[in-house]
Amino acid sequence: MRDFRPRRIYALRDCLHEPLAGRVIDRLPGTPLEVIDSEEEVLEEIRATKDPVGEGKHLLLLTRQRGDYVKPCPCTPNYLGCNYFIINADTNCPMDCSYCILQTYLSNPLVTIHVNSDRMREQLDAFLRANPRPLRIGTGELGDSLVLDHLTDRSRDLISYFRGKMSAFFELKTKTTNIANILNEKPDDNIIIAWSLNAPAAAQAEEKGAPSVSDRIAAARDVSRHGFRVAFHFDPLLHCPGWKEGYAAVIEELLSSVESDQIAWISLGALRFPPSLKQALRERFPQSRILLEEFIQGMDGKFRYFKPLRMELFDWVVKNFRLNWKGKGKRELPLYLCMESRENWNKILGEKIKGKEDVERHLTLPLIT
Repeated sequence: MRDFRPRRIYALRDCLHEPLAGRVIDRLPGTPLEVIDSEEEVLEEIRATKDPVGEGKHLLLLTRQRGDYVKPCPCTPNYLGCNYFIINADTNCPMDCSYCILQTYLSNPLVTIHVNSDRMREQLDAFLRANPRPLRIGTGELGDSLVLDHLTDRSRDLISYFRGKMSAFFELKTKTTNIANILNEKPDDNIIIAWSLNAPAAAQAEEKGAPSVSDRIAAARDVSRHGFRVAFHFDPLLHCPGWKEGYAAVIEELLSSVESDQIAWISLGALRFPPSLKQALRERFPQSRILLEEFIQGMDGKFRYFKPLRMELFDWVVKNFRLNWKGKGKRELPLYLCMESRENWNKILGEKIKGKEDVERHLTLPLIT
């Protein structure tokens, strides 16, 4: 994806004085700007279009975060969480992945930047005071962490905020190669830059607008050589033709490109989605192979691959990671599962994990020591 440039900017009138709003507007000269008094002025019109989600990916909204910037990552009940916390700085994304739950999760389809950064810093201050233990926190849950970075400098602001705060490991998660700001920042041990990866065929078919997997790995290599720790998220793992060869090749490429000692953690999560996403897939991605797969509703109501297929996916990926990791670096392979049962976690990884606090310690203690 080239640097995102929207067709139009909508800015709430009471946001125009915010420094971040001015920064974004100044970096989009020639882009039509419409000042509005209410988000509903725009949302009603966009929702009436044939494809509100697709239309919203070309439009930028500058608004205020009126709720909480910081929240626990929403791991569903009955599955083992990892005690992760998310910062909802920006929402939606100009990339268009078929499996993205934001298509039905968010009522606002516009690419949205929350510009009241002072409120975010105040909430982060209060959160870190209340949680002095080492924890993991990051952006990228409701929108890609770096896809707007050439407009916002959000990464530089957050890296500056978290630098030296060793009670928190801060993570920026992305599918992009938009790393110019990162390469101009001084690394620190508690700052992690992470990439979402997939089998190449799956990425090409289901991750519209995202850079190739090889380009993402090359970006991770450059960032790690600059001195930052990096992380990787194979989530969602997708069952598709040639998936075994695809994942094996990506794992080999990744671990031959990035020094293992620079890798903070690697997550694995099999495809899962709420029932509402199936209709969005039919309407927006009728050619997606996901529609040809069989699923079962899990304990959380989400559709998942049948357990034997999930276990086959996990077993193959874990096997290939262990094979390629062997003999590299000083650390053990820092794998964890996303939204799987404690039983599956222990069976797949051989870890006797009892709860989310154990997962947190499993991931953070090696980075401290």
